[in-house]
Amino acid sequence: MLALGLIAAVPVLMWLSQTVLLWRAGLPFRWRISTDDLPRAQRGLNRALTNAAFAAVLLAYPLLRGQSPLAYYAGFVPLASARHDGLFGAAAATLYLVLLYLAWMLSGNVEFSVRHRASRLVQRLAGVPLTAVLAAGVEELLFRAMLLAGLLESFPPAVALPIGIVVFAGAHYVRRVKRYWTFGGHLALGTLFCLAFWCTGTLWLSLGLHAGGILVLMGARPFVRYTGPPWLVGASIFPYAGVFGILGLLLLTLNVWLSFGGV
Repeated sequence: MLALGLIAAVPVLMWLSQTVLLWRAGLPFRWRISTDDLPRAQRGLNRALTNAAFAAVLLAYPLLRGQSPLAYYAGFVPLASARHDGLFGAAAATLYLVLLYLAWMLSGNVEFSVRHRASRLVQRLAGVPLTAVLAAGVEELLFRAMLLAGLLESFPPAVALPIGIVVFAGAHYVRRVKRYWTFGGHLALGTLFCLAFWCTGTLWLSLGLHAGGILVLMGARPFVRYTGPPWLVGASIFPYAGVFGILGLLLLTLNVWLSFGGV
């Protein structure tokens, strides 16, 4: 329950930092976490404070358990399984997304074209691999190595896994977002990552799946235009929120289960 309490503290810290920044900018107080109207410099500071909240929670969890953070998290990334599990996850996520995009392109539901000048395109693509690894790494440490691992210590898998899935999905809607119907896609995504972690007991498989998915989605983003209905192809950077995206995630989850089994 300690992990769940620390996860719940993150939006509180985000709201407190937002409140201070709004006050400093002379903007009205609000309950909803949204900093769209803050000056650019303030938004950058808010992102830094949010990342600091993530780091503080990740460090606090093992320390409150009487463990070294390095020793605790190192236990979830054993080098012996890095190449097999990590590469399997990255390759599987890439394959499924490429096939999904191919099916949509052949059916006329997405279009690919160069939509930026060369310098802008290189700039956007250069940071994609690092962003994929960092974003996936932070979320996997937070929601699997900390939250789900902690839940599995307190509850049986039949209870811990659903809680981990729902909390992971819900965390993507703490801030104000443009659309909420994509929640089903985040539930399916959480199911994939949580099952991968439970099956292996390490982060490599879920990290590979997560980073591989971000890599393909961010890499395709400068080129792709979604022309099909949202219920089919999802929305913008959430193609997994459409019907076939969710089906693809469920098939990939089944693939992971058949390949790795439960522990």
